Amino acid sequence: MKLQRTYAAALAVLLLTAGCGRQQAAIVPADAAAQLRDSLTFTDQMTDMDSAGACRFYDVDTALVQDSAAYVGSGASAESLAVFEATDTDAADGIADALRSFTDSWVTGYADYKPEEVPKLESAVLEQDGVYVVYCVTADNDAAKTAVRGLLNP
Repeated sequence: MKLQRTYAAALAVLLLTAGCGRQQAAIVPADAAAQLRDSLTFTDQMTDMDSAGACRFYDVDTALVQDSAAYVGSGASAESLAVFEATDTDAADGIADALRSFTDSWVTGYADYKPEEVPKLESAVLEQDGVYVVYCVTADNDAAKTAVRGLLNP
């Protein structure tokens, strides 16, 4: 009987603490992207893109995306930012993979065109939390990383 009470107490503790886990923030990609654009340092003029444009620009399969928003520079710099809400966590993995491929191809392209932009790309911020994926290439990627983490983990 005492052993049963011990097991019951342990089970109750597990059930109670399971509900105390970190809650994922609900993010609206357009709002989050605008917030990041306004709070981060960019040297280029940033132009907004809707979800379809963001998927085309970053070569992300639209079937993976519930919603997204992006801001991109003029091409004179490698600066850009995007916030994606995936259809599920597996899709978020696929979006993150596409963004890594995007970065690799832009490093190659900018190496000859504007090599001074390559360090920005090499330190690009790519953060994933659940169904959300955020990507930033800014003039200050350390500050961008802090801002993105604050956005994903308020």
